[in-house]
Amino acid sequence: MNSRTIRNLQKRYGLKKYQDAISNGTAWEKSAKFTQRCKELLQSGACYLPPKPHYIHFHSVVPSRHDLAKGSYGTIEHSVKFWSDEWNKSLLVGQMIHESYV
Repeated sequence: MNSRTIRNLQKRYGLKKYQDAISNGTAWEKSAKFTQRCKELLQSGACYLPPKPHYIHFHSVVPSRHDLAKGSYGTIEHSVKFWSDEWNKSLLVGQMIHESYV
């Protein structure tokens, strides 16, 4: 599994907008709710950090996935682990159904 496969899965499960925002750095400029969701998706492994860091303010930097230890939150390896588990995909389906009713 690679980043392209993960991106296809993210699209299928409705996470493309979050991954796009994380990748281009806008995730950290949006609403608190959106930013929190991006953080949750990074921690779970559903999303991963971009290859280059993003500077939010002159005091805050979102690291690149290459700046982190292999397998930690935000890395491709962490995302591969998430997407390899069918249970995680079923949880995302449940979240998609819930969001459509909210």
